[in-house]
Amino acid sequence: MHIVLIKKPKFNIMKIVTLLFLSIFYSFSLIAQDVSEVFTSSKATMEFVGLDFSEVRMVGSEGFSDPSKIQSYYFGVWNGLFMSEMDKYDVRGAFMKKEMDYDLSVVEEGNDGVDYINMVTNKNPKFFSEEKIQGMVKKYNTEAMTAKFGLSFIVHSFNKFQEMGYFYVVIFDSKSKKVLLSERLSGEAGGFGFRNYWARSYYNVIKTIQESKFRKWKREINSK
Repeated sequence: MHIVLIKKPKFNIMKIVTLLFLSIFYSFSLIAQDVSEVFTSSKATMEFVGLDFSEVRMVGSEGFSDPSKIQSYYFGVWNGLFMSEMDKYDVRGAFMKKEMDYDLSVVEEGNDGVDYINMVTNKNPKFFSEEKIQGMVKKYNTEAMTAKFGLSFIVHSFNKFQEMGYFYVVIFDSKSKKVLLSERLSGEAGGFGFRNYWARSYYNVIKTIQESKFRKWKREINSK
């Protein structure tokens, strides 16, 4: 009878840690490379899909007394401003593109499905995780998109107590729906009338991108 001795594999902890680090770094580098075109070429094709309200919370019940109308009417009105007042809500200019397609239908299904009964709260909601954002983008119907990159503003909350709107600016691959960049930005609300008051918050976010954030993202991407 032959006895075969099986040697236990030797685990090199430092080697495992190094390989894990390199794997994470390589994956991050690929993401940086994937999205770098947005920040290095004015001709990079992008399509703006609008304000995604699918997980929004309206904070401050006194400021949102008619949630049904907000969901059925104002979601569409707020998105419509990107088309009717394109020069003011200038997403294309903020991302320094010569052209930018718009397809607001991508977020319509999610916006139409919002449960407005539970939309209003007096508590500050938790911010979204990266996994949450990726899951939201995965639900987009991007079959008709022809641009390489998609851009959405995922609305986290309109906060009446703080008079602020909170958004995630998200760039994603239109084919795989992989999120390539996301960052939470906030904009101060203001102005006359309910529509304009909250529209001011994302107007200010667009302005922030145009004045400083785009260049900051470009520097960060180029340094990786």
